[in-house]
Amino acid sequence: MREILSENQALLTYEVTQAGVCILRCQTADAVVQLPDTLDGQPVTALGDYVCAARTPDWAGRSVRQVYLTTRAGQPIPEHNARAIERVCVPQSVRTIGNYAFYNCDKLKSLALYDGVREIGHGALMNCTAFAYVDVYAPEGARTCLADLLGQTSTQLEVRLHAPTGAARLLFPPYHEELQDLGPAHIFQRRIEGAGYAYRQCVQNDVLSFGQYDGAFERLLRIQDYETACQVALLRLRWPLGLTVSARQMYLDCLRIHARQTACDLVRAGDTAGLTALLSFGVLDAAGASAACDCARELGRTEAAGLLLAALHRQTANTPPRMQKSYDL
Repeated sequence: MREILSENQALLTYEVTQAGVCILRCQTADAVVQLPDTLDGQPVTALGDYVCAARTPDWAGRSVRQVYLTTRAGQPIPEHNARAIERVCVPQSVRTIGNYAFYNCDKLKSLALYDGVREIGHGALMNCTAFAYVDVYAPEGARTCLADLLGQTSTQLEVRLHAPTGAARLLFPPYHEELQDLGPAHIFQRRIEGAGYAYRQCVQNDVLSFGQYDGAFERLLRIQDYETACQVALLRLRWPLGLTVSARQMYLDCLRIHARQTACDLVRAGDTAGLTALLSFGVLDAAGASAACDCARELGRTEAAGLLLAALHRQTANTPPRMQKSYDL
């Protein structure tokens, strides 16, 4: 068995075609899978059906080769464990990902992709119940496979865009879809609940429209999903690629109204970076900072409490002495 020293321990079964290398099977028990850019001097251009899935794909009749990626020579080949996989980094040269590629990888949390991926097959993320975010490396305005990804997920998904000109983090809320029987004639009406479906319409002709994404914010406010709205707003403001002046003001207005609750939520989550960002936008008043400080003290979040106390001291620096308060950790 040919071995290649790598960051991963995986047995790869692949086929060399005129278009490049197609990895048919990745047999691994690693949590993070970094697939190679080339094999046999050829670029990896495709991932086959069931490539990382619990089910073994059928490659009968195909001219396959195998290579063992290992972190240290002499290690035994691992038994495949789809449930161990938490993140897959897809090579930059890959153009297609096959059907059911990650089927039943129920611990898979994230993928890393490039704009070269043009197609993600049917059911690629079926039963990937932990899937939460995807990193996409692409120039602003480039065609991507986001439409395929979003079309296969109805749960909440965070898309992290990495472009040469900046970055954006876009939260796509969940939605629920069902068919409602309207009567004895068995006429069914499609019913969609949640704002996530509207957000998923912001990719047109494989190009993400920041304007349409930001325009879907009204739907969140209309259904009074303020917790999700504040999450969307904070991510857009922190990573503002493609953010217009008017959209920025819209998100700031939302955070200003719900700043106290947002600050407390960030404290409970232990997200000091998010709390620092919230404070930097100047939307949290003294009463809100005081309430969040109380929450931090109760939970023993000393770093968050320190940030909030510093914000309170700055806010009260110009307050008349009789109106000032003191705070203890």
